[in-house]
Order: sequence, then structure tokens, then C-alpha cells
Amino acid sequence: MSDDIARIQSELKSLGYSTALQNSPHGPVAIFFPYKVEVGFYKGTEVTLGISMQENGYPEYPPHWIHINPPIYDEKGGAYNRYQDERGRKWIAMSRPPGPLWDQLPTKCMRAYLSEHMRRIWNGM
Repeated sequence: MSDDIARIQSELKSLGYSTALQNSPHGPVAIFFPYKVEVGFYKGTEVTLGISMQENGYPEYPPHWIHINPPIYDEKGGAYNRYQDERGRKWIAMSRPPGPLWDQLPTKCMRAYLSEHMRRIWNGM
């Protein structure tokens, strides 16, 4: 496990998330955790959310890919992939880097990733 993945997993655990690691088609290891959508059309929906890196260097470089089970597609275009894991669960992985938002954050961490970036994604669905 890379230092980036270990740090992200540690930050998520400190926020109260129970995490698991598994291989994914986007990034050698993805971190998965139960997540309750806080905003938008899917508010209140419980999903399994996964995040994976495209390049090393967290927190300077944030997770790039988000994985959602059951698959919920945001119809924003860009790179995405539907896949099935070794346990038969269906997922969608979408390329959704935070972009300039990440550079403007005073503190780059998973709390900010979830509260700023993920809320923005769900709010747009």
C-alpha cells in the first residue's frame, strides 16, 4: 500500500468512516467506505463510495476517480467506466478531479475533499 493510500485511509477513519481496500480498474488500489449522500437529488441515499488516485503526491494531488455502488452516473461526460468487482457488485468509476477548487482550499485533506468536492458533485446530480 502506498503512503498516499495509507494517509487517505487514516484520514477517513479519523472522520468515522469504516474503510476497505480493493483493486480497481482506475488506480491499483481504491479506498471504499459507506457514504450517505448529503445534498442534491440523491440526498439521504446510502452508497458505497470509493476513491482512487491517478498520480502520487497526496495531499498536493487529490484522488482523481470516484467509484459508486450502486452505479449512479452524473451525466457530466468525461471519462467513466462501468465495471463489476470480484464479488459481483456493479460500480461506476468517474474521472472527477477537484480541479481549481483543490488549489484554493486552505487545508487539503479528506474532510475538505468530502465537504467541498463530493458535496459539489452530488449537488450537481
